Amino acid sequence: MKKFLIFTLIAIAGYFLWQKYSAVEAPQLEPLYGGYYVVVYGRESCGWTKKYMDDLRTEDIRFVFKSVDDLGNAEELHQRMKIAGLDTSHYLLPVIDVNAHIYIRPEMEKIITAYNEQ
Repeated sequence: MKKFLIFTLIAIAGYFLWQKYSAVEAPQLEPLYGGYYVVVYGRESCGWTKKYMDDLRTEDIRFVFKSVDDLGNAEELHQRMKIAGLDTSHYLLPVIDVNAHIYIRPEMEKIITAYNEQ
């Protein structure tokens, strides 16, 4: 029984290592705009979305807000998330697109770093 448990643990660890190192890199997203940009996908009624937009204004970073309640914006977001390899069945708002990199409720420092890297 002990040998079986050890074998099972090794097999599980091997599987997870194989998943981690054999993953194919997701295709590169096409930028939505030329130059540096930030797009905030969220809801006007979402406290987190409002906080991120306030923080971006404080950092003097210009951004575009796209409401996910608009079907076209939601479809655009889901398409971009799928290309980036992100799950679209359940996610937190806001979702931030910074220079063709998608982040789900990231730290503000991450947004600033990604915004300045192009």
